[in-house]
Amino acid sequence: MNSLNILAGTWNSRPVFSPRHMLCLLLTVYALIEFFPVNYTVSSIGFYAVLAISLAWLMMFPESTLVTRANWEPMLFFGIWLAYALLGYIWAADREMAVDNALLVFRYGGVFVIFDALFREQRILARAHLAMVLILILYVLIAFWEMLTFQHLPSSRYYGVDFYFLPTGPFYNQNNLAAFMLLIMPFMVFLPKLNQRAWLKPAVLIGSVILLVIFTVQGARIAMLAALGMLGFIGAFQSSFWSKISVLLMIILAVFAFIRFSPPNMQLGWKLLQRELNSFSTEAESAHMSSIKIRAQLVNETIDLAGQSAFMGLGGGNFEHYMNTDRQYRTAGIINAHNWFLEILGNYGILILAGFGYLYLRWLALLWSRYRSSYGRDKWLYLAYLWVLLLFIPASALPSSIRWNHHVWIIFAAINAMAHQTNPILRNNNA
Repeated sequence: MNSLNILAGTWNSRPVFSPRHMLCLLLTVYALIEFFPVNYTVSSIGFYAVLAISLAWLMMFPESTLVTRANWEPMLFFGIWLAYALLGYIWAADREMAVDNALLVFRYGGVFVIFDALFREQRILARAHLAMVLILILYVLIAFWEMLTFQHLPSSRYYGVDFYFLPTGPFYNQNNLAAFMLLIMPFMVFLPKLNQRAWLKPAVLIGSVILLVIFTVQGARIAMLAALGMLGFIGAFQSSFWSKISVLLMIILAVFAFIRFSPPNMQLGWKLLQRELNSFSTEAESAHMSSIKIRAQLVNETIDLAGQSAFMGLGGGNFEHYMNTDRQYRTAGIINAHNWFLEILGNYGILILAGFGYLYLRWLALLWSRYRSSYGRDKWLYLAYLWVLLLFIPASALPSSIRWNHHVWIIFAAINAMAHQTNPILRNNNA
């Protein structure tokens, strides 16, 4: 069994439901649990169960190759990160939090390695984007259920709160939902390029409008700006003339239909949009602590704390410990970094931040190279993954912290597999 067969193995085209099929099904169920973290305990139990099964699988097939040319750099990074997280226990002020965060790093690496192995199976990788679109649809359906019924899932901060319509999906707050809808949005946007069915273009246009409406209702301005920027760039530079015309006509027809048949909803949507657009200038001029000023101050506080630790980091999870002093008065009581890169810098220092930055830029460069050298539907799939990686930057700045959301590393595993994929992916498969 070679490196492509570890965990996932070769997908047998015969109808026999083999142990490999069962393992793939198990990992799919576990992935859904991670993407829908309604209960953190359940997802944690699921992780350790899957990890135990995967280790048992490796013992049954000891000839399997765990480290490959495609994953040795991420695995080296996780090894260094975990060792450094454990070393940070020595100087951490809150040592219990340092241990908890070391376990988080271990879980990141475990999730990445398991799904990196799964995505080596080309048929699975060729359909991973469809699974992401399905997850996005489920997120939207939950959001509409919340807005229409004023009910929320048990994982939501608004669970049990009466008459509160802001959608949080399966997450704790609305910013987490906005972040992960934004992150996987490119898979939906590029569907018409991956499959030439005529109904996909209007469906994607409607889906994009729905996501923008949800972002507006949530007040997730970073998501709004990032999504509009992506859609504008794709519309201007990566679509044909007739596509531009047809999209413009559909937008005009949709606006006309709303004005003609549903004026109250049109007025409400316009007021919500005006509220968010006006808030940018209002915050910039306000003497009070705005979200823009808070985020700018968080950058200053993070760099200051990192400097006080000689840029070695404060110890895993200890950023909040040091922020929970008089510093929080300069950030309106906010003690979370609200930015993944700042969070790494504050907790683990410049070494780990440089390691993650290297992986991120390496994936960008490889995906760009694959995009430039590929053709047909493969080209658009590489571009979709490239946009997902680019949108990680604004998405990671939306919630207070994404460190509890381990499914990010499932997405990174798919990105890593795509970045190192040299064979045709979709040319002989349906998208």
